[in-house]
Amino acid sequence: MYKLLVFVKKNKEEKVIDHFKNYSLKYLSEVSGKEVKLGEVESSLLLDQKYSHFCEFEAESKSEMDRLMSSKAGKQLNNDLMDFHQNIDILFVDFN
Repeated sequence: MYKLLVFVKKNKEEKVIDHFKNYSLKYLSEVSGKEVKLGEVESSLLLDQKYSHFCEFEAESKSEMDRLMSSKAGKQLNNDLMDFHQNIDILFVDFN
């Protein structure tokens, strides 16, 4: 299993989370082929960077994730995240 984890940095501007909900999350759902839900981060006390929201999606393998990310929706997601990168942290995790 291979996962993409997205953490939205805590920000006082409502437009940041609105953008993530209305655009980034939509692209993530299109890429994954199922609804990607957004969770609120309740605590990140041990981290210097504070986060407000989190979401994830998984693929069977890294090659499957690469295939999904190179699709039309994946390219839209990449473009969106590049424009939005200062407001998020992304981690890829390989469980194989």
